[in-house]
Amino acid sequence: MRIISLLLALMVIAGCSETGSNESAEPPEASVTSEAAAQSTAPQASPADATADFTGEVPEVSPEISDKYSGFLHMDAVQLNGQIYEVYYWNKGEFTYTQFAVVKDGKIVFDSKQAGIKIEGGNIWSEEDDLWAEALVQNNHATFLFSLMDNRPESSYIVVEEIDGVMQVTVNDNVSVNYEDTDQDGDEDLLASPFSGQLPLGPALVGVYELQGTRYVPDKTLTKQYAEDQLRLSEQEYKNNPTDLTLDSLLSAYLILEQRSFALTRFEEFYEWAGQRAGDGGFVDEYYDRLKKNETPEYFSGWMDKLEPLRTER
Repeated sequence: MRIISLLLALMVIAGCSETGSNESAEPPEASVTSEAAAQSTAPQASPADATADFTGEVPEVSPEISDKYSGFLHMDAVQLNGQIYEVYYWNKGEFTYTQFAVVKDGKIVFDSKQAGIKIEGGNIWSEEDDLWAEALVQNNHATFLFSLMDNRPESSYIVVEEIDGVMQVTVNDNVSVNYEDTDQDGDEDLLASPFSGQLPLGPALVGVYELQGTRYVPDKTLTKQYAEDQLRLSEQEYKNNPTDLTLDSLLSAYLILEQRSFALTRFEEFYEWAGQRAGDGGFVDEYYDRLKKNETPEYFSGWMDKLEPLRTER
């Protein structure tokens, strides 16, 4: 239930003028250009998004957008659960975009400016498909993920979901966000981490969250299960392909589960799988010495219990 097949288009609205509303955005300095519509092919759809393929004609520019805001830079056109959504973008800054609006059936259903969201700069989600936001069906409703430059070098995300027929912000936080069916129940779970992993032995702490009302709260049970699953996957990957990187991932998984001491007892196997011996100066030696000498960083201690609900306003 990952990304659906999407159709993109950038439309020209030459000569569009603002209505004088106090909410009107100033047009960008660069002139608007047009792009040919492009259609991408997505993986096999699951039952929840089986109607997600958008094969119809490119929708015309919403008159409401033309009347309210001039000079949009880009428009994503997607079909989710049989409904066509358009996402328009404007820029008044040094990055890709600083404002967006979601349109459904020709009407604006979410306006980032009207919602009071201030964006330093937005990222393009897929350069290859020329998609500026990720769109998917989540919990049987339309969901849009916007990746920002606001927390460089770490991540910031905005998640907008159509809940009970209303587009609402469910995440506006300095975290990295993605959806994954962690418990294999057919429903996607939201995963979030406040920082990316670093080498050596600096793993990202990934929490699994569930939507309660319009807010995501941590699920400790699912988070622990996800971490244990990652440990099993990392061990198999290292066994199949023993390198310094796969060993780093494996030991990082132990650190996430606060099992540093147990990991140290496993090194006889880790040497064997890599075809190395203790004291030969190979990468297994290096990681053994590093793990033995360095105590577990304090921020790993009880981190699952310290997870907090994701913010809806930064």
